[in-house]
Amino acid sequence: MILNHKIMMDLDYKVIKLIYRLEEPIKVSYLSKKMLIAHSTLGSCIKRLKNKGYVNYEAYHEVKLTSKGCDLAKELIRHAGLIETLLHYELGVKPELAHRESEKLNLLFSCETINKICKKYGHPKKCPCGEEILSSSRCICETEMRNKG
Repeated sequence: MILNHKIMMDLDYKVIKLIYRLEEPIKVSYLSKKMLIAHSTLGSCIKRLKNKGYVNYEAYHEVKLTSKGCDLAKELIRHAGLIETLLHYELGVKPELAHRESEKLNLLFSCETINKICKKYGHPKKCPCGEEILSSSRCICETEMRNKG
């Protein structure tokens, strides 16, 4: 899975992760209030995500992640958890700060780098803040690494 989609925006990734973490279909108005983002801005984001196949959505109904959207959310959360692990163990950053910082950095690291972090720490099951690192039994981005040769 490649995370550096050229046309997707940072907001798109934040929305995907939030919908995944809420674990249920959600109204755009609720997302707008929760994220403190204008409804119209969020509506444009949801349309982009729908066009890319990450969400199911019809006007005035709830937004739900597709399986493709769930896979991307898991990978985004996995990246953040592994970056948090690196920040904590290599730089001594406290877990709470490492968690906040990793959420900002997770789009900047390639899958190849994330997989190296995962392997370095023995495919950890939890990050220092205590959250589960999703699908940590194997490195999900391995397909991208194989394709790069």
